[in-house]
Amino acid sequence: MKKIYFFGALSFVLTFISTSSSLINTIIYSAAVIPLAILLGEFTSDISEYIGDKKGGLIAATVGNLPELMMGIWSIQLGMLPMVKSALIGSIISNMLLVLGVSIFFGGIKYKDQNFNKLVARTNFNMLLLAMSAIVVLASLNRYAALTKGAMISISLKVAVVLILVYILGLVFSLYTHGNLFVVSESSEEVSTKPREMKFIFIGIIICSVILYFLSEKLIVNIKGVVDTYNISQEFLGIILIPILGNIGENVSAIMCALKNKVNLSLEIAIGSSIQISLFVTPILMIFSYFTISPMNLIFTNFQIIIGLIGVGMSYFVFQDGKTYWFEGAILIAIYIMITLGYYYIA
Repeated sequence: MKKIYFFGALSFVLTFISTSSSLINTIIYSAAVIPLAILLGEFTSDISEYIGDKKGGLIAATVGNLPELMMGIWSIQLGMLPMVKSALIGSIISNMLLVLGVSIFFGGIKYKDQNFNKLVARTNFNMLLLAMSAIVVLASLNRYAALTKGAMISISLKVAVVLILVYILGLVFSLYTHGNLFVVSESSEEVSTKPREMKFIFIGIIICSVILYFLSEKLIVNIKGVVDTYNISQEFLGIILIPILGNIGENVSAIMCALKNKVNLSLEIAIGSSIQISLFVTPILMIFSYFTISPMNLIFTNFQIIIGLIGVGMSYFVFQDGKTYWFEGAILIAIYIMITLGYYYIA
């Protein structure tokens, strides 16, 4: 409990600190986001104890993506569209390679092997492949069709609506019409209900979200100052900095679940987060930008598409047998490191 209050107070205090240097401010506000992300991860991890792994993983992924969503909104308002797109792809590969890799690695060190529900994994990967297919189709259309910028924005807007509808259908499928297929062994345990603790958790999530909203504005404003002053690539900051800051809470939650041998919940947090980024956060930011002075399209660069496909594809091959080992986690981490090195030289 003391740790929770300490994290919240630390971020709250750092929010009001400001210097004349945009670089120092960026470091300060980035440091302030980290405790909030960890705190949100702690809250959502506790929720799963009451409502089960599937719903708990969904809430954990939703809350875990709040930093990316809020920083994306402020980035769009400041016209930093290249960083927004890079951050979205970066969040997907960060979840699929870094978060899953670290979770599997540490979970595999403690346990010889860990089993999980293959049906859940396959359904989630189908939704990820759908999102990547939409990106590939739009990129191909942009490459081979002579369409104006306005036409591509209009098409992207319609695709964004379709992706959101598919995401909603996926929730209905997994939580209601076919919820029995997603029940795992540990969810059969008695679910305790402690209204006071649940009330405290949700109040904590709301308070953290409010602080995070204003903190995100200050962080993005100063990142823009760093980009303008030091001529640093928006794409590189988007693919590395934003996902790492936003995924720290999910990293903590997923690793702790893997160490408790709750690999289903660990996968649900990481893969569910990627699904939300690709099928919900990305379309929401696309729709939001449509009503601003800097409308965004869903056209990504060839390298961004390639690394996205690699992240989803390699994760799929690792999880297709229903078991994980620490060496498979090491492979995913290695791929993430190689991708970031390559992106550093391209960006």
